[in-house]
Order: sequence, then structure tokens, then C-alpha cells
Amino acid sequence: MFAPYLAASSQGAFNPTKVEYTMIGSLQDLQAYFHLSQLHLPKETISVVTDTRFVFQPITRLSKTKGKVEVVIKVGSQFIQVTSTKKSEVMPGFRMMATVNDIFRLSEVDEAPTSIQTEDDSAFGLRTENGKIVMYFTSPRKPDILQAIRAAKAKYGKELRTLKSFERLVRPQDVPGTLLNIALTNMASSDQVLRLASYNLLCSLCGAFKFAADSKFLSAKELCVPLNPSHFIINISQQLAQSEPQLTADFLNEFFVGWESFPYSQRPLSLAYMAPWLPGLRTSLIPTDSDSDKAREKVAAIFRKLIEVAISDVALSATLEQSVWPIICRDEIYTDIFLEEVFKTALGFGLDDERTEILGSIVASLGTITIRGKLLSRLRKALNRTSLRPTRQLPDNTVWGEICVLLRLCLSASFDSGVQSQIFLPELFHLVTMLANTGSTDMRIMVHRLLVNTIHAICTTFPLEDIKLARLKILLTSLSEPRNDSLFNLSNRDGVSISSLQDSGIPALNATESLAILLSEVSTVAAPSVDMSNAWRSRWMSLVASTAFQSNPAIQPRAFAVMGCLAREDVDDDLLYQVLVALRNSIARWIEEGDSEMLIAIVTSLTKMMDKLPSASRYGMQLFWLALSLVRLVPLPLFNCTALFLDAILSNIATSGDFKDGHMVPTLLQGRIPLDDAALQLDEIYGIHFNIENFHFAVVTCLVKGLTDSVTKSTAIRVLSTFLEVTSSSSSSGLRFPRDLTCLPYLGILLARAMSPDEAKENLWLAGLTSMQDHLSSEEVFRLIDVNVVKDKELLLNMAIAMMDFHYLEDSVQNRGLLWLNRIALNRPAVVLHLCGPIIRLLDDILMSCQNAATLESAHLLLRTITSNPKFSGGVDTAEMLEDVLDGIGFGGLWRSSTFHIPNEHERQCTALTDRLIELIIA
Repeated sequence: MFAPYLAASSQGAFNPTKVEYTMIGSLQDLQAYFHLSQLHLPKETISVVTDTRFVFQPITRLSKTKGKVEVVIKVGSQFIQVTSTKKSEVMPGFRMMATVNDIFRLSEVDEAPTSIQTEDDSAFGLRTENGKIVMYFTSPRKPDILQAIRAAKAKYGKELRTLKSFERLVRPQDVPGTLLNIALTNMASSDQVLRLASYNLLCSLCGAFKFAADSKFLSAKELCVPLNPSHFIINISQQLAQSEPQLTADFLNEFFVGWESFPYSQRPLSLAYMAPWLPGLRTSLIPTDSDSDKAREKVAAIFRKLIEVAISDVALSATLEQSVWPIICRDEIYTDIFLEEVFKTALGFGLDDERTEILGSIVASLGTITIRGKLLSRLRKALNRTSLRPTRQLPDNTVWGEICVLLRLCLSASFDSGVQSQIFLPELFHLVTMLANTGSTDMRIMVHRLLVNTIHAICTTFPLEDIKLARLKILLTSLSEPRNDSLFNLSNRDGVSISSLQDSGIPALNATESLAILLSEVSTVAAPSVDMSNAWRSRWMSLVASTAFQSNPAIQPRAFAVMGCLAREDVDDDLLYQVLVALRNSIARWIEEGDSEMLIAIVTSLTKMMDKLPSASRYGMQLFWLALSLVRLVPLPLFNCTALFLDAILSNIATSGDFKDGHMVPTLLQGRIPLDDAALQLDEIYGIHFNIENFHFAVVTCLVKGLTDSVTKSTAIRVLSTFLEVTSSSSSSGLRFPRDLTCLPYLGILLARAMSPDEAKENLWLAGLTSMQDHLSSEEVFRLIDVNVVKDKELLLNMAIAMMDFHYLEDSVQNRGLLWLNRIALNRPAVVLHLCGPIIRLLDDILMSCQNAATLESAHLLLRTITSNPKFSGGVDTAEMLEDVLDGIGFGGLWRSSTFHIPNEHERQCTALTDRLIELIIA
């Protein structure tokens, strides 16, 4: 009233040209002019503006009249405030500026769908007063704002569980629809008089408003309307809904206004005669409304009432499933709007609310493959949105609540849905692998049950061969066996938590990998054809790749773990390029944050990819040097995964045939030339140089540190064995051990650590010696190696490397090593002279601590050999000389590079150079 008064009183005393107006926009502004205690404002009034628990900005409000307006949203326990950050003109033409503060009751505010598209998914809508007011916003803090509103409504609004009144303004043109609803409702009354009156009202309506069905009605006295004329009421409602669509909106509004007054016995019939009017919303509202969002909101308001009806009375489920839901499912626009309302209602309730389970049953009863697809798509998009504001753990993400609720709805829809399993199997498997073993016990159980439901549906609906079906049933059964509980971190069948097993060495990545392998087999066995299996795998790989290459520490490592399991086909260079880029980032994260999970996941994934790396790949040879650099770089906990990567890439290159006829070392060194800018500097820092002459000794030096710890020993021996086999098989034609001693660096260290004669024979067989006695003694093994033909430098390195892990060896192995050293001391004293100092210290430790008689005897024998030879008398302390000798042959860093126990002073420099190495590889 104030604005029209000012406009009409241009000459009045209160015109803004004669009076200065101060517009109060906040409590602080009010306090600048008045003492609050003197105003005697009611506490309720003050509480409106002081009720603030969360304040969010920056936020942009989108207005058709004012464009983009910067605002602040405040969420309290009773109210939500939307306040402009800048003053704006409140009455055009009067230059009166004020801060606008819109205040809404929390219980009346709901999320509104929006068609606004933004790159970062920052748009959202809020509605109030039953949809009369709809506001649209964009903000990077969208997830936090919506979560705060949902949490506040859940905490303070649980008493609002009854149906809200469905307010509307009754216009003259609405009267026919309103009266029609009254007539149909009361025609099923238990009162005969009221039934007849309702029939006569229907007759009068049709005549007065010239309904097309008028000819079918005739008012008559003493007419007997039966007690339950259901068929008649439904048929008449269907005819009127089709012939009088203009009545649709008001008829439906009136229906829900009167719902609470309907007798319980009459409600199923009421829903049945209401249902035929739903299709009319499409023709009466959406096409005619110039504002499509406003039109959809009107339809959404009707659907919200339906959802409230379904939640408030579960006994009506069958009627809704037969009469109402099929109509909604037949229309794509209806389906989208209805699902949106189900989602928002479920998010408002939360995962633990019993009403969410009812909503799940509603979704399941809709029963269409389109709806199941939309559910899975929504869940997948919610999972992807966790990357917008990534967290270390998925349950800490602001989107986690939405993920839990959507998963609950997906679980409800998954039962007995073979079509869903066939069409959306890749999406289901992707979601299961990303969410398994995460969150609360209820969440983990839901993921497990979703997978069980999916495979169960395949078993019961897919036309499979008997062999495949039998195997699939075994896999289904295995999911519920205790041995697979670790895949989902469930409690075992005796009620003891499996979490203790997780804490003792079953990391989530291993569980994800095992689960992916199982699901990969399911996709192979369940596929009706090879083409279908390939299509599933291709789609699954696509989903995994999109997740793996998006920065998100909570699920990115899982994606790489799955990627490695799925990479069964040829791995192309484009994929490798992206993986290597991610590897650079993971190394940086490991150094800066100490988080190695991503690094392990990527290296493990690369390891599996090497099986299918084509020989034509541009990365093959260079990946060898990358793997070797990682082995040199990482500490003990990461040694196994990097060493296995080295093992895999070496095996891959060896199968290409490039190593034949002694070309192994030249080929690998040729592949390193483009990387020399980083590789040569790494050699210099580590003090271990790779060249034609000492390549194999340099490799052994990089790997020998793995022999110094029980956790890494078996992996180190495996990789050394692979190098032994590849080196031996690629030697010059016709030359194998013992005629060719190229493999001696690997064979020597493996033989010295063989725990049994069979293990020694296996190593000799890998070296190329196929004809051997059944039982070989240590002396006979030594005699196979003619130390007199081995170069001094090679023998020196062989002995020095053999001493690196000597303190960690078993007594029998130490005994064999001492006999070998004694043999060298007798036959090649000039070589042993350089190692006199380390040998004496080694013997001191053995003689002081060893309790094995045979080992002590061998130690005394070696000691006598050294002390009885005059050449050794002046060479006891030769540490500096040894350093000079080793440095001269490119192994100055032998002692520090062959153990985990000496800190790397140049770790950051080595990391930077490894990063540079990757940069050169992908350049």
C-alpha cells in the first residue's frame, strides 16, 4: 500500500522529494536508530532474524526482472532467509534503496527442479507456499546449502508428518471441477440418500455446464443407487476426464483437499476414479503455460500429494500400483517429474527413516526399465559429483547422504529385474566396485544385496546354457560365504566383525581388485553371446576410465584397481598416456601428503596392463626404465608393487622377440636414450650407472634391497628369476650357461639364497642348464662356475652384492655364502683384497653371534684363508680403496642404494627427476 500512496501523492507531505526515507534492512540497521528494549518488539519477531545456524555465500539469485542478484542464504531452525548483499531500488522512480531480506518458514521450503544447465552443476531451486513462490540460484556451495536445509528439516520438522493442507484460490471457473469431485466422492457413501443426491448433483452439473456426457444422465426420484457403484463411478470419471480436460487441475486439487475427510474404506475407490484425470495434466497445464518450470511445478505439486498419500497409508499400495503408477509411467515427462519428487522426498527423510523404505517400494512398483535406468544414472552422477569437492574418504563428502538414499532406492528396484541386469550390468558393476566396503554397516550390506539381487535376477531370467548357469549359481552362492565377506567388510556368519581382518593386512584396494575379478567372470559367464560380453566390458571400462581420470582420492584408486582387472584386450597408447599423467600426480601426492594409495593403485593397474601391451606401443622400452626408476625411488612398503611392474614390463618386452641373439641390453639402452636428460642424472645421484658392460649388475643392485626384508624378499627373488630367465634365453645363439656367464649376476645371488637343492636346480634350469644330477651339493654347484674366466670387476661386484643382505640370511645360506667367498679367496685373492675390510667385519659378527656349527666352521675356514695369505696382511682396512674402485666402475653408490635402511638424502631431487622421466615418456 505504501508504493501506490507515494505515487498518487506527488505533492503530498510524504513524497520522497520532500522527505528522506531510511529503509531498515537488518537488525543492525534498526539498532543504529533505536534501542531495541524501548521498541518492545515481541520475542517471536526478533527470533525471525536471529534464527541463523548456517550462513552461505557466494550465491547468485536468478530473477527474470532483476537478472542476477548476489545474495546470502541463512538457514535456521525455523526460518530460511534470502538476503541481498547490495542495496537495490525497492520502488522505481523514488530512488529508495534497501537491502531485501526474504524470510520463509523452514517447514514450507522444498527443493524445486530446475532446467538451468551449468558446467559445474551449481544451479538449484527452492519453492515455498505450495509452489506459489519458486526461486532459482547458482552457487559453488550448492551441496552444502541443500544438505543444511535437508538436515534442518529432518531435525526440526519431524512432527510435520501429516498431509499439509492443499491451499488454492477458488475461482468461478473452478466450480464445476470442485462440484464434480464432490459428486463422485459422495456417490460411494454408505448413506442411500447422499448417494442419490450425489447422482442428481452429477446430472445437474452435466446439464448446467453442457458436459459431453450429459445425455448419459437423467435425474429421477426414488432412484436406487447401489451401495458400492465402483464400476459406474470409475467409468463416468474416465469419460469426463477425456471429454472435459479443462476441469483437470481443479478436480485434482479438490480431490487432495478432501482426502483427509475420505473414509478409509472409500479411499481405494477414490484413487481409482481420480487416476483417469492424471493424463489431463499434460494437456491442460504443460503446453499452455508459458513458463515451463512453473507448469512442471504445478504437476509436481500433484505428485507430491500422491507421494504423501502413498507414505501415509501403506495399505493403498496395491491400488496405487494398479491404477495410478501405470499412468505416470506411460509419460516420460511425468516419469521425470515424479522421480524428481521421490528423490527429493527421500533425501529429506534420509537413509534411516522408515519412510525412505516405503519410497523404495514405490519405485519398485513402478516397474519400468526406464525408471531403473534413471535411478542408476542419478546414482552414478551423484558419485561423479563427489569430485567437485573431493574428500579423502567418501562418507565425508557432502554428496554421501544422497548416494546412500539413491542406493537404497536402486536396491528396491533391483529385485527380480532381469532386464535391468542385462541392460545396465556395466553400470551396476561399476557402482558396486566403487561403493563396496565403504561407509556404515547398513551401507555395506546394501551394496552387497544389490549385487546379490543383480546376479540372482540373471540366474532366474537369462536363457543360459546349463554349464554357464551352474557356474553362475556357484558365484552367487560364493557372495554369501564367509570367505568373501572381506569384499564388503561384512560381519562373518558367527557374528564377529571382519574389520579386524581388514586392519591386519587386507587393504581396500585388494578387496576391490578381488571383487572386480569376480564380477569380470560374471560378465563373461552371464553374457548370452560373445558380442554382449564385449559390449558389457567395453561400457564398464568406459565408466571406470571416466572415474579414474577425474581427481577424486576417495574412489580414484578403486577405479584404477578395476581398470587393471578389465584391461584384458590390447592396451592402446592413448589409455597409457592418461594413466602416466595420473601417475605423475600420484607421485606428487605421495611426496607432499604421504598418501601412497593412488600410487599403488596406478602402478598395480599398469602391471596388469603389461600383459596386453602391444609390441608396437611407443611406450614399451621406456616403461622399463620408468619401472626401474620407481623401484629405486620407493621405500620398503611400496617395493613389491613397483618391482612387480618391472617384472611385468620385462616379460612383455621379452615376448616381442626384440631381445634375441644377445640384443637385450643394447635394445633396452637404446630405448633409454630419449630419457637420458633425467635417467643419467638419476644414475649420478644413486651412484649406480647403466651401460653395456655392467647393465645386469646395476639391475641386481637396484633389486637386492628387496632381499633385506621378509616382506619384500619373495618379490625380489621372483623379479631376479625373471631377469635370469630372460637374460639366459636371449643370449647369443647356442651359448647358454655355463659356457655363457652373462646371467651370472642373477644366477649367483639366486643360487646363494636357494633354500633347497630343488630351488637351486630350478635356478640352474632357468639359466639354461637342462641336464643335471638329481642331487647337487654346494661344491658341485660352485664347480659349474669357472671363476677363473670371470673378469675381476664382475667377480668383485658379484661378491659385494652378495654381502648386502648377508646379515638377513638363514644359517645354511650364510654357510654356503662363506664357502663361496673362501673359494674366491683361494683362487682370486686379488679380487678379495678389495673386500677385506667388509669381510672381516662380517666374520666378526658371525663369530660373535652365530650358533650354527657348520656356519662357524666355514667362518673359521675363511678367516684362516685370509690370515694365512700374506697378500691380505696389509689389506685389512681398505674402505677408501674399495670406494675408489667401485666408483671407478660406476658403482660408487652400491652400499647406500642396496638397502632400505639408509635414508635417501636426495629423495626430493630423485622424485623430481622421476617426474621429469615420465614427462619425457609422454612428450
